[in-house]
Amino acid sequence: MVYLTVEQHQEVVRRLLALARNRANKIPFHPEGMEYHSLMVCFLLHNLSVAETLLRLSDSFGKEWFPVTVGYAITRTMFETDVTAHYISNAAAERARQYIDFSAVLNKRQMDACLKHRNSKEPSWREAMSMLWQNHWEPRQLEISKKFDVVASQFTRTTKNGKQAVFQNWSGKKLRDMAIEVNHVEAYDIFYAELSSFAHVDVHLADRFLQHRLDGPVWSQRADEFDIGNVFRHAASFLTCYLEMFGRQFKTWPETEVENCWQMPSSNGTDFRHFV
Repeated sequence: MVYLTVEQHQEVVRRLLALARNRANKIPFHPEGMEYHSLMVCFLLHNLSVAETLLRLSDSFGKEWFPVTVGYAITRTMFETDVTAHYISNAAAERARQYIDFSAVLNKRQMDACLKHRNSKEPSWREAMSMLWQNHWEPRQLEISKKFDVVASQFTRTTKNGKQAVFQNWSGKKLRDMAIEVNHVEAYDIFYAELSSFAHVDVHLADRFLQHRLDGPVWSQRADEFDIGNVFRHAASFLTCYLEMFGRQFKTWPETEVENCWQMPSSNGTDFRHFV
């Protein structure tokens, strides 16, 4: 296996972006229905936005000061959309509807949290939540509660104690369980676990700003080239996986066109593609 340089991974991302952007206005309607069609296009646009943001950050900050922790954090969402999209596509119409219906649970959860914290012990929180309740949630309270009641049964399970518990997410499954079902478990355990450090702010994030030197520790935003390459490698890999699935689902581009975005002339005149 031949590994690509930072610049080559960036070039792969640019090529993938160009491929998708050039066909974005020619996406045929999917036979599984509007909900599925809409979600897949929304996920596509999100991943393209992340990829373009990474390239613009690189152009703006340069290699030396590229914000790697930000890059890792936003690249993580590309994996989540990829797994979610693959999982939904296995039962497209049903799961797309379920994904969308979960918005009623999210709205009810947020509304109830605001109502609860109107009684906060902190005066500033009581004031803020009262204003939010009055201007945002109270006018919609009946509507939100009604929509929640309609879908609640499909997002509720009985616990071991015999109590009813609402799902924490739309599928009622952990992301890793979804990844297993769509053959992404290796990527979850290796890549996603690494990227999660930058979403959950563990010590691996802090380590990116600490440099150990003979004369003592130095704190700096200067980027390590390995991290920059890693960000763009993940972005290119996740975007490739999503575009391949999207192409199969919507017949917008063959997988070979996506794969060709990885072709780079090596020093011996042959082409290679990085592992995805």
